[in-house]
Amino acid sequence: MSNVPTAKLNSGYEIPLIGYGTFGGNDAPEQVYNAAKAALDAGYRHFDTAYIYQTEEALGKAIKESNVPREELFITTKLWQYFHEPEHVRPVFERSLKLLQMDYVDMYMIHWPISWAFKSYEFSELKATKDMEPTNVPIIDTWREMEKLVEDKKARSIGVSNFTIPMLEDLLSKCSIPPAVNQVEINNAFPQEELLAYCKSKNILLTAYSPLGNPGYRKSVRATLEDPVILDIAKKYNKTPGQVVLNWGVNRGYAVIPKSTTPSRIQANLVYFKMDESDVEAITALGREHPFRSCNPEEMWGPKNKIFD
Repeated sequence: MSNVPTAKLNSGYEIPLIGYGTFGGNDAPEQVYNAAKAALDAGYRHFDTAYIYQTEEALGKAIKESNVPREELFITTKLWQYFHEPEHVRPVFERSLKLLQMDYVDMYMIHWPISWAFKSYEFSELKATKDMEPTNVPIIDTWREMEKLVEDKKARSIGVSNFTIPMLEDLLSKCSIPPAVNQVEINNAFPQEELLAYCKSKNILLTAYSPLGNPGYRKSVRATLEDPVILDIAKKYNKTPGQVVLNWGVNRGYAVIPKSTTPSRIQANLVYFKMDESDVEAITALGREHPFRSCNPEEMWGPKNKIFD
């Protein structure tokens, strides 16, 4: 078993601060299945998926075939943009449960603070284009349906993803159950200091997607693991640059969900170690002056989907 630390969410549940992400596996379910099995064997107990990833079924199969008790696992999945109308929240959530072969999830999230017109529940109909038209379903209307999932013990915690501080402020002013997690892009090229401080002040845990950067997702102007500062810190702790950047995140007080299909790297990503505060600050400083966001809905789905300044 790994020595990965956990955090206690505002919902009362514990979440491991290093998890395994399954984004990008929709074209290779067998690869996701094998990688999830390797992650379970390595000691991962926190797994992140989403309906739109089309990886729930492969992940659920790997978990079902493992001998890891369900109560030891923390499973996150997410609500996609086509399903924000209140009448679609529970039906698509139930589809996620069926694919995962589970009675409940530990975390259910609003994937993006954007809504699109419902098309279908079928994956073949859910492709997004460059000119998506938002329908502006109020977030609180979607959220109230998710609160019912908590009341029904179908979701132990609920959260959001890609929410800004003003969006969180608005939701907190209206909700009955506050979001337990906000999953956002964070890495050493994009340290998100203001958002991290705000979420800590509100007892909302951040989870970092793309914690090692996002090579290949779109052309990046910088390599996140090759900076001399990171290489020197890696040498100091006798760790890889990737392990340094992941632990920089955990040492800052949030969860990270790296993804890999290579068993040796899956295992390496789970290594936790304490870092000196001066080293944490040195890495944070790398992205402070010119923060670089690689995942932007305005670029993916058109200017009407702008949510970030």
